[in-house]
Amino acid sequence: MIFTTNNRIYLILTGSSWYNRRKIDRGIHMNEHCNILILSVTAGNGHNSAAAALKEEFDRQGVNCHIMDLFQYLSPLAAKLISDGYDQLTKRFRLAWKIGYGVALHDTTFKIPPRLIASTSNLQSMQQYLIDQKITHVVFTHPFAGVLLQTLKQYQAIAIPTFGILTDFTIHPYWWDCTENDYFILPHADLIPAAEKNGFQRKQLKDFGIPVSSAFARHPEKMQVRTMLGMPVNLPTVLVMGGGVGYGNLVKTVQEIDEHAKHPLQTIVVCGRNTESRDELLQLQALGSFSHIVHIYGFTHQVPLLMAASDCIITKPGGITTSEALSASLPIVVSKPIPGQEEKNVEFLQQYDAICVPEKYRFSGMYAADLLFDSVRLKQLTQHAAQVAKPHAAADICSFVRECKSMVALRS
Repeated sequence: MIFTTNNRIYLILTGSSWYNRRKIDRGIHMNEHCNILILSVTAGNGHNSAAAALKEEFDRQGVNCHIMDLFQYLSPLAAKLISDGYDQLTKRFRLAWKIGYGVALHDTTFKIPPRLIASTSNLQSMQQYLIDQKITHVVFTHPFAGVLLQTLKQYQAIAIPTFGILTDFTIHPYWWDCTENDYFILPHADLIPAAEKNGFQRKQLKDFGIPVSSAFARHPEKMQVRTMLGMPVNLPTVLVMGGGVGYGNLVKTVQEIDEHAKHPLQTIVVCGRNTESRDELLQLQALGSFSHIVHIYGFTHQVPLLMAASDCIITKPGGITTSEALSASLPIVVSKPIPGQEEKNVEFLQQYDAICVPEKYRFSGMYAADLLFDSVRLKQLTQHAAQVAKPHAAADICSFVRECKSMVALRS
C-alpha cells in the first residue's frame, strides 16, 4: 500500500506475518557518493570470484563497496546447507544434478519456489540493511539474490538500481525468476536472443562479459614469470585446475600427462581445497613416481601468475575459470564438466573454436601433452579466444553501474 504527503512516498509493506513502514526519498541522486553492495552466494567458487573481481575494480575506481554472502547474512545454517549441498551434488551425484537442471529448464514448478527465498522475514531484514547502510546500488552475482531484490521492488520497498551478473555462457533457469531487476550483464552478445526469449527486455541487457580480475589481462613475459615462481624457464608448461573446490580426478590427469609426454615438459597442478588429491600427489612426488617436473599447489591466490607461466590449461569449463583463461590468452583443454551450465559453456565456446574438447572428455591429460608441442594449433586457439574474451569486463561493468542514477532509501 502506498500513500503520499509533503512530496514523500510512504510504504506500508504487508505480508502474512509482518507490517513495516518506511519512507523513501525519491529525489536524491548519489552518483558522486556511491555506496555499492555486491550480493553473492557460496555455491561453488565462481559467484564469489566474480564479486571479488568487481570489488577490486570498484576499489581501484575509488568507490565505496562491500561484498555480502546473502545466505550467510540471512541464515548461516542455510548458507552451509547450500554450499555443502552444491559441492556434494556436483562432485558425487552428478546424474542427479543433471536431471534436476534438465527438469528446471522445462518445468518451473520443479525449481525452488521464489517465496522460500523472498520470505517476509528475509525481505524485512534486507530492506532494513539497505536503508541502514544507505546503499545506493546493488550488484548481485547469483539469481537467488535477484529474487529477493525483485520482490522488494515489487512492493516498492526500494528504489535503488539493481544489476545481475551472469557467470556462465548460458542463462541458468533460475535467472528467469528475477527478470524485473533493472539490468543484467551477459557474457556475450550472442546470448541476447535467448535472454529475450526467457522474459528479459532488450533495454535491460548489457554484454560486458564475465568479470575477472584485471591481473589476468596483464600478460607478463612468460619466462620472467617462471623465474619468479622458481620454475625452469624453457620447458613447455601445462596447468591443471579443478576450480577452487578441486573438482575432477586431478591425480589421474597429472599421471596421464607424465606417462604420455614424449618430450620434456612441466606440469603445474592447482588442487584448490581438494586436500586429498594434493596429499596423494605430494606422496607420489616424494616417491619419485613422476618422470617430469610437477609443481603442486593447494588453494592459491597466484592463479594469474600460474596462467601467465603456462602454455595451456586443463580445466573443467566453469564460466569464471574459462573467462580467466580466455583473458590470459591461454589455450584451454576441457575436462569433464558439471552437467547443465558447464556443458552449455562448452557448447557456446565450441562455436568459436575457442577450446579443445577431448572425445567424451576422456584423456584430457594425453590431449594436452600433445597440444603443448603443436605450435600451430596453440596459436589458432589463442586467436579464436580473442573473439570471446572480455578482459576488461569488470572495469566496464563498474563504470556502467556508477553512471546509473541511484535513489537512496532513507529512514523516516
